[in-house]
Amino acid sequence: MTSHAHHQLDQLRLEWRSLQRSRASREAAALLIDEHVELAAWPISDLGDVVDLLEPGGPLSQLERSRLAALLLESCPRDPLIQRALLQTLLPGIVGVARRLGWGRRSGEDPAVFLADLVTTAFEVIDEWGGQQRPYAAPDLLNAVRCRMRRRLASEAMGSVTPLERPDGSVVELPAEPDDDPLESIKARLESVAHEVDPVGAAALYGREVLGLSYRELAEMTGVSPRQLASKGREVARRILW
Repeated sequence: MTSHAHHQLDQLRLEWRSLQRSRASREAAALLIDEHVELAAWPISDLGDVVDLLEPGGPLSQLERSRLAALLLESCPRDPLIQRALLQTLLPGIVGVARRLGWGRRSGEDPAVFLADLVTTAFEVIDEWGGQQRPYAAPDLLNAVRCRMRRRLASEAMGSVTPLERPDGSVVELPAEPDDDPLESIKARLESVAHEVDPVGAAALYGREVLGLSYRELAEMTGVSPRQLASKGREVARRILW
């Protein structure tokens, strides 16, 4: 990550710091609780509290954090600050996606510009999916961002290829990159057994195989040790892949 990319992340964090305890944030949190009364049992007075609860070191379990992220996505249309709160929780994952895609360097793109594009794409997906009910909201969003950027990079790479000509002067049409992503089958299989497998193991498998995060990175995001994540992820993999 370049110093410019670090600066962008710092700016986003500073922006959130100025918003998280504001009156608008308190009002958005009240809307959130009004729509999902189960949240009244948690210590939430503003959206800053919501984002803090989603931190791996917070008091919630992995399953509870997944549920809270899903409720944020479902309530996004109610208030734009809820969208911003969800984006804030996704920033570590967005950095992981950037790393998975090589920071765009293979396409000659500046890492800072690439990160800005990822953040913009993440916000666009949040806006498009707002109101939907998705049990795996956070990883689903990150996977959508990864797929969109991967396709964009592939499209740009195809566009940079010099056209091949036949002897008669006609251009050889290169096949378009398929939209199907083999990793999507893992996502689909996880969704089919969502209520039958350990949620920590499912998150470990999803993060490792679909998002390309290391167990150390996943440990920082979930609060579960890398060894436990690896073990639980293997158990789920045996269930759905082997």
